[in-house]
Amino acid sequence: MIKNIIKIGWKNVWRNPTRSGVVITAVLLGTWAGVFLSAFFTGMIQGYLDNQFDLTVPHIEISHPEFEDLYNPEYFVPEDQNVLYNLSQKSFVTDISTQSLASGLAQSARNNYGVTIRGIHPDSTYSIANYLENGSMPTTQQRNPVIIGSKLANRLGLKLESKMVLNFQDTEGDITGGAFQVVGIFDSFSTVFDKSNVFVTRQDLNRIIGLNRQIHTIHLRLSDFRKADLHANQLRKEFPNLKITTWGEAAPELKYTYEMTDLMMYIVMIIIIIALVFSIINTMLMAVLERTRELGMLRAVGMNKTRVFSMVVYETIFLTMVGAPVGLFLSWLTISYYGNTGIDLSAFAEGMNAYGFGTVIYPSLPPIYYLNITLLIGLAALLSAMYPAWKTLQLNPVEAIQKMN
Repeated sequence: MIKNIIKIGWKNVWRNPTRSGVVITAVLLGTWAGVFLSAFFTGMIQGYLDNQFDLTVPHIEISHPEFEDLYNPEYFVPEDQNVLYNLSQKSFVTDISTQSLASGLAQSARNNYGVTIRGIHPDSTYSIANYLENGSMPTTQQRNPVIIGSKLANRLGLKLESKMVLNFQDTEGDITGGAFQVVGIFDSFSTVFDKSNVFVTRQDLNRIIGLNRQIHTIHLRLSDFRKADLHANQLRKEFPNLKITTWGEAAPELKYTYEMTDLMMYIVMIIIIIALVFSIINTMLMAVLERTRELGMLRAVGMNKTRVFSMVVYETIFLTMVGAPVGLFLSWLTISYYGNTGIDLSAFAEGMNAYGFGTVIYPSLPPIYYLNITLLIGLAALLSAMYPAWKTLQLNPVEAIQKMN
């Protein structure tokens, strides 16, 4: 008997093809829009995290416990070569970079600005090289080379081969500095970073500060950034005299953003599903009211309440589940396409860069999300069916027969 009820429910869906088509299209478009918007926001947040990890916040940072407080150059990483060797043996570490650091003032004939001076090793790979707009990375063959951000170059009135002066504190606590030549200009995703950071060779910075080959920070990239806390605890046991900071501790706002990503995806989808639920309820309620006499007659000739209720429920589920799979498939195609090509938002570059977002968004969505969305839509279909089906239980067979007369 259940099989017959299902067949009747399926046939009833197509009794009014126009109305059913409108509902199915609404479900299809709603599903596609909800999933794609969720993927868009996920891609935007993941791009934001990747950008920050590439340039501003490492997965794990290692330094002297007292260095970060005042950027005092005398607090370098002790026995750094042994530390680096031990780190290179860790299977969870995919990349290691080192820096000497100083906080100081960048000056030109036109202006000045407070900056962080980063001494890098020319033979190592640094992500800042990916953002070079003009010029090249500094090398040891050049005399005091420096690369600066485009925003800082505009503020100080500098261009390639221009001279600038960097002043900072040495290991004795005295103010020192040197004249540097601009060999490269970078333009990253962050306006703030471009204004407040310059890169020189570690050799030049150490010479002026009064250090030999020492380093102030070690940046680690992990195979899985989500396990940063676990690996940091392990490293703290091995290097108890060093300060080991995870990305979540260094930038709590990043951790909060990451933790909110899943919630944001589901909030977007739930809002759209709620709108679909009311649309389906409205359509099915109209269908039930239009068929009052028919449903009443079915009750009068012996079809019990449970079967009438089930028939309306099946109709509603069929309406929803015809459109939802197509919507999921279209969203998968759209996400796959733009996940490779990206969505160019360079028209909004200034605003997005101010908040550290890239101008190209690559939508992405974990596979498990499609399953969760299917379950949500199935739940929405059941909820949509309840009220129209309940209305059928309120029908009086005798009144239905009288209306037919």
